Amino acid sequence: MARTRNTAKSPGRKHNVLITGVSSTVGRHLAMHLASDPRIGFVLGTAPGPRPRFLAALDPSRFRYIPSDILRPRQVRDLFHGPEFTDGGIDTVIHLAFVSHPNLRGPKIHRLNVQGTKGLLDRCIEGGQVRKFIFKSSDVVYRLDPTTPVYLNENADLNHDPEADQWIQDRVAAEMICRSRMDTAGMDVVILRFASIVGRNVGGQLNSYFDSGLVFKALGFDPLLNLVHMKDVIEAIRLAIQKDAGSGIFNIAGIDTATISSFAELNGRRCVALPETGLMMMNWAMRKLRMTEYYYSVDRDRMRYPCLLDTTRAREILGYQPSRCIEFRE
Repeated sequence: MARTRNTAKSPGRKHNVLITGVSSTVGRHLAMHLASDPRIGFVLGTAPGPRPRFLAALDPSRFRYIPSDILRPRQVRDLFHGPEFTDGGIDTVIHLAFVSHPNLRGPKIHRLNVQGTKGLLDRCIEGGQVRKFIFKSSDVVYRLDPTTPVYLNENADLNHDPEADQWIQDRVAAEMICRSRMDTAGMDVVILRFASIVGRNVGGQLNSYFDSGLVFKALGFDPLLNLVHMKDVIEAIRLAIQKDAGSGIFNIAGIDTATISSFAELNGRRCVALPETGLMMMNWAMRKLRMTEYYYSVDRDRMRYPCLLDTTRAREILGYQPSRCIEFRE
């Protein structure tokens, strides 16, 4: 699962970072943080389309934006051969260009999520300049059933069910591509599996779930969930950049663990239990009425079985320790 290296890092060496999908919520927070972090040298951000306005205030000597679509080989080639990448000494790539909204699906989305990841990773390997590739994954890749342990470590079974939602299948497929490159000489491949990210202006699945007009759960079930704060997400990625830990997979969870009904109450929502057979139809009706952006099909198993991440490896190897409690209305 992991390959460690004995390569010593030069004292005081600063990493220069490329962020794909920098226009995403995590990308925006990460760019703003890294561009002001004295431990980071230079940050290059990329996404399709013109530069988002919220990135305009960043110091141009620390951050540069280049529009690029990772599904267009010419644009990717120009990005990797351009002066911002080569002269900027980019040695770390953080891959966030992954569709995060379950309502967007189909062959084109699959190409971006899976083939886009493969193409970008292969380009990093071929170029020889990149020393670390960090892929942001999710706890939705784990298989959940009545036999699943309460706490899942990085060796737990993944969900390879062909009937699983595309949102899950694409993440599993992209992870498998990253794992197949972990023995690459000269470049570390790091996979960070995050618990559900919740907070203001975060478009995550469970954020949409707990912001729904009514929160419905499966009758007879109230499983434990773990939610992670955006600031802990950014800190985990920063540690993955800084630590020379070799290739590997790391679970990243937050401080807060509670039942579905407890989190709903914390967000001021009433939690109503329905038979499982009615949840899919109710969720469909609520989406049609624009009462929610949540997709029950992604979380059918999570609504019945706990999905808690064992973060021992992240704590011991990366030094990760969550520090922020969830506040839905912050």
